[in-house]
Amino acid sequence: MKRVMTSLVVIGLAGLITACGQGEPDNSSGAVNVNDVNLEPLEAEINIPETAELGEEVVLQALVLQGDEKVDDASEVIFEVWLDGEKADSDMIEADLPGEEGIYEVTYEFSQNGVYMVQPHVTARGSHVMPVEEITVGHTTEENEEENNAAENNDHHDHEGDSHEQGHLHENMTLDWRAGEEAEVGDEVTLTAYVEWEEEAWSDGEVQYEIWKHGDERHEWIPAEEVEAGLYEAVHLFEDEGEYHVMVHLEDDSLHEHVQYLIQVN
Repeated sequence: MKRVMTSLVVIGLAGLITACGQGEPDNSSGAVNVNDVNLEPLEAEINIPETAELGEEVVLQALVLQGDEKVDDASEVIFEVWLDGEKADSDMIEADLPGEEGIYEVTYEFSQNGVYMVQPHVTARGSHVMPVEEITVGHTTEENEEENNAAENNDHHDHEGDSHEQGHLHENMTLDWRAGEEAEVGDEVTLTAYVEWEEEAWSDGEVQYEIWKHGDERHEWIPAEEVEAGLYEAVHLFEDEGEYHVMVHLEDDSLHEHVQYLIQVN
């Protein structure tokens, strides 16, 4: 009789454990709730000083975000640094992984006076972003400042009637910018670039349009779609009046070029 009672107790406990197990959700499949997936676009904010001294080691940082989430699991972050106008001789410095609080950084020593461009190439979570900022190395005299201001004013007045092109492309690459020089507030504008390499359509490239209003620190990045061989398009809505910069970034496995255009929004 005692053996029978013991068996009944064991069977009862086994049934209780089984019932408890059935009442808990089974997450062994590894399925992820769609509400837990971050669908915000990837962003990178550059943190560098406006000026630096010749020969000074400067910390260059990029804060990588996806919405409000700090991204510490980027698969690659490479800082590209070049003296303005000499991108063909740029330096590439890879940041350590993983990031900490979304920040990736490198140190760089500037060897010449002048204006440098700093561009982190950030690859994370299936996206790629590559913003650009500038840093001035060395002292600028008042005379040079006056000359620079005069040149900027002349350039501004000369915008009418020219192609608004700033920057340069590889000698084997040509870009036909097919967006107009003016647009109306509230209009959706198709930004179109036809790109050739050695007089043949440049296909399967990664093209992004970086757009910002003159004097505004906020830049918007729009990936372009290759609608036919060498023809890259994206649609943008200009919400305010003013002069807008559109930097066309072109990249593949062997190059990264950029050229800038202006659009006057009335």
